[in-house]
Amino acid sequence: MEMDMDPVAESVAAYSGHADAYAAVHAPKMADRAERFAGSLPAPSLILDAGCGPGRDLARLRTYGHVVRGVDLNPVFVAMANAHAPTSVGDLREVGRRFPAGTFDGIWASASLVHLDTADAVDVLGQFAELLRPGGRMYVCLKASGSTGWLDEPDGRRWYTVWDPDEFAAAVADAGFAVDGVDRGPYVEVWATRKWGMSGAW
Repeated sequence: MEMDMDPVAESVAAYSGHADAYAAVHAPKMADRAERFAGSLPAPSLILDAGCGPGRDLARLRTYGHVVRGVDLNPVFVAMANAHAPTSVGDLREVGRRFPAGTFDGIWASASLVHLDTADAVDVLGQFAELLRPGGRMYVCLKASGSTGWLDEPDGRRWYTVWDPDEFAAAVADAGFAVDGVDRGPYVEVWATRKWGMSGAW
């Protein structure tokens, strides 16, 4: 029956058995990015950590004076994240249904789209644009190295979609954002601002 599972659900479930170890390994990472993102918004701003995992960045963004909310598909991670900020179980592929349009000043999506296929990731970017107020900020990163497909890792089997950095930046722009910066590496990182107006015009 396992083969009938949604690849995203299967990939996310693989974290449950090693959640504490995952949190410990990743605890020191990305601090400079979180500081940079926090500084791009006036405090206090309302920020959604989309795919927040165990809540590392919820805690960080709070320390900079922001109001944060988390959503993650893994219930073990959600329980951990709730120690830092209000967090709910939810699938990012349906995140646009969870909050009214224009709710957030910022969306932080750190490696949270890595298990989505290309079409779903593009759709979620559009939902992010709807959830952000015009002029709101977004940070999103995902894999830009390796091969798309299943990867057997020490703590489980997961599906990853690998993006070309330019194609991902273009997808962000097409979703209704002005791309402010693209950092390239094993993960492509895109910094973006929600455009004004549904037409994409400022």
